Amino acid sequence: MAFSPNGKLIASASDDYTVRIWSVETWRQMHELSGHLVSAVAFFPHGRHIVSGSWDNCLWIWDVETGKQVGEPLKGHEDCITTVAVSPNGEKIASGSRDMTVRIWNVETREPDAPFRGQTGSIQSVAFSPDGKCVASGSNDGTTWIRDLRTGKQMGNPLQAHEDLVMTVSFSLDGHHIASGSADFTIQLFDSQTGAPKRTFLGHEDVVRSVVFSPDGKRLASCSSDNTVRVWDVETGKQLGAPLQGHTGGVRSVTFSPDGNWIVSGSSDYTIRIWDAGA
Repeated sequence: MAFSPNGKLIASASDDYTVRIWSVETWRQMHELSGHLVSAVAFFPHGRHIVSGSWDNCLWIWDVETGKQVGEPLKGHEDCITTVAVSPNGEKIASGSRDMTVRIWNVETREPDAPFRGQTGSIQSVAFSPDGKCVASGSNDGTTWIRDLRTGKQMGNPLQAHEDLVMTVSFSLDGHHIASGSADFTIQLFDSQTGAPKRTFLGHEDVVRSVVFSPDGKRLASCSSDNTVRVWDVETGKQLGAPLQGHTGGVRSVTFSPDGNWIVSGSSDYTIRIWDAGA
């Protein structure tokens, strides 16, 4: 799931071989983009394009207004792409794959830099820092790595606090924190500068599939294979209110609207739900 930068559109990616673009104002589908088995989707900061990653090992860029593919697919990974992110300036795309690499693509030339290697499991999640200078990646080996995009080198030691696969990583918008969710049912909060673990969020009863900071950085939203979405206080680590329940299958993706007022979630029950974030 992904909100457009202006908060008016939602893009959803599915195993049904489609990316769908929805209007938040009318609750209606605007476009159905088909062509590959889609595993991840992200908006560009200008809002005119989205990028999707697929089990065909390729990235596809789409025009939001026309629903048409922009140029040829971006090829380089040797296994299916599991996650994508676009840099804050829109000039680069990060992708992670089951080939255990992270690739950084130049949007203008459509060519990738040398792949980042070192993690020993499938890359499940990638995220750019708010200043666009580094990228974090979470892996099936239980670690989160932060890499400097200027040097391509790892920054500090791997972030390690989970006891199982890291499924999702997210930077706070001030860049001070990284949150990760895991198959160990926990969320961990790290200091992004020192790599020190700061807080553990406990409550989910199954794999944590996605976690994201609110725009003001005071809350976290998470979703899980336990069919719930939960909202947390970043400062205290406590859950805010009761779990958001309604999905009848595991919740795979969650994100805040740009104004922080809404949370959108996508589930294996084939539905998308929008929740009042209670800001």
